[in-house]
Amino acid sequence: MSKTTIKQRIALVAIAALGGTVLSITSATTANATLAHGDLTQAGSSTGIVLAYSGTASTATMAADGVLAFNIATKTGAISVTGGKITGYNAGASTQPGTNNGLTITADGSGASWSALTIYDMTFKPTAAGTNMVIKVWKGTASAATTPSTAATLSLTSTNLVQTITVTVVSAGAAGTFSVGKSYFSVNALASTAATVADDENAHIVRGNVEARINYTLTDALGTAGTANMPANTTVQAQVTSGSCLVGSTAGTATLPVVSENANSGDFFVSSTVYPAPTKCTVTVSVDGVVRATKTFTLQGEVDKITYSGPSFTGKVSTTTAAPAGTGYITAQDSAGNSLGGITLTPDATTYSSIISSAPAITTGSRTNGYVASSVPSAVTFLCSAIGGASTIKFTATKASGATVSSAAIPVSCAKDADTYKASLDKASYAPGDIATLTITALDTAGRKVNDAQVLGTGTSNGPSILGSQLTAVTAPTYTDTFSGGIKTYKYVVGSTVGSYNVVVDLPYLNSISTTGQAAVTVAYKVVASTTDVTNADVLKSIVALIASINKQIQALQKLILRR
Repeated sequence: MSKTTIKQRIALVAIAALGGTVLSITSATTANATLAHGDLTQAGSSTGIVLAYSGTASTATMAADGVLAFNIATKTGAISVTGGKITGYNAGASTQPGTNNGLTITADGSGASWSALTIYDMTFKPTAAGTNMVIKVWKGTASAATTPSTAATLSLTSTNLVQTITVTVVSAGAAGTFSVGKSYFSVNALASTAATVADDENAHIVRGNVEARINYTLTDALGTAGTANMPANTTVQAQVTSGSCLVGSTAGTATLPVVSENANSGDFFVSSTVYPAPTKCTVTVSVDGVVRATKTFTLQGEVDKITYSGPSFTGKVSTTTAAPAGTGYITAQDSAGNSLGGITLTPDATTYSSIISSAPAITTGSRTNGYVASSVPSAVTFLCSAIGGASTIKFTATKASGATVSSAAIPVSCAKDADTYKASLDKASYAPGDIATLTITALDTAGRKVNDAQVLGTGTSNGPSILGSQLTAVTAPTYTDTFSGGIKTYKYVVGSTVGSYNVVVDLPYLNSISTTGQAAVTVAYKVVASTTDVTNADVLKSIVALIASINKQIQALQKLILRR
């Protein structure tokens, strides 16, 4: 092996003093079992490091314009580097590196040699991004009797290889450069402490006397997304650009519409300046003077109105009834129409009549944020007396000033279970393919529409039976179906065979509780041909008419000929 080849492969030969005897590097045939070698350990003067070498891992990641520094103990045989070069080293003793039998290491792999000392801060620089830099360490031999005259006597074999470090080299300049795609700016619940890839649902909606929170994590292009690795002195600024709000770098400290801090991760807190009035705010977050995120907040005001959304529902006498799904909802809102969560709505007992015995207070439902950011509609509930009938009820809430907000009169009604029922179709006749609507209406013993808790049956053996020729149910009736406003409707697809038919509606459970002997009811209907259909009779009729017309024309022609 030539010296030129040796210079390309060997970056360092270290010969250590052992018991006052100089350790020489010899061939692999020399016994080396007693030799202790010194591994590389990463030094603190590295730059551009993305993923540091830990001492046990075999990989590291760095930028192409960075420097990787290691320390190496005594008793190391040789170090080589490919895909890079050694750019410097410092001896750990007063003696400076000197000549050592022609074995040389320098920044470019040639030049002055060095003596057998512990080496500190040995630096490596990669060749280029995209090309791995591989650093290898070989151990030397235990013999001190033979001093090699050239580097050619080193044995760089797999037997002597004790350490391999593969360094992934990425683009220069990426380290410490802000990455839009890997940095996180998120609006989170007030108790959160970490930024996330997206905002928490509805975390931007808060009650105006509670703060909203922005979390951020700054990451460069070489880092792991959402993991802070930008310089800790990065300037981050939050600024209110619209709305009546302030921002602070810690909770409860907002005094200005702009605040700055130096960090690579942290948070800002947004608060309203006009509560109990509502407001909306826009806040931008800048990194080193460049706007990187824009967040919009809804800061709700105090309760200003109570709104009921129908349709109303009918409770069961002597029973506490809550509104079924889709009916009887009530919400609390601020002056801007924002729905408020966590608002206590108290029933106004002065509006009760003999129809209503009592009604529980309602706390408007809150969503995901823990600090009652917004609300979903809440069901009205009331206790019906045994009387039954129609009435109204109101709910109230207390404002921050102590003033009372009242809802409009909410219609409520109470009825008994079904005593009678009837059925009807929306039309007397249908064309093939039409949708027919069947309506069942049930009344209690007082002739009032039945309560909304009334079911059609009590089990599969006592459930509803609705049968009609040329009718296919869109949704099949079941015994758990309930009435709403005293009615229950079903839809059917009409078949293609024309004729006159009947649909039989039989509700065995309602028949059994009826005091008037309710029985199944029958509804007549027809399936008729559509105006675009042509039957055989129509064709025959047209042919007969055509023949008659021709005969008339022939007769008229005969008379004309006879006259001449």
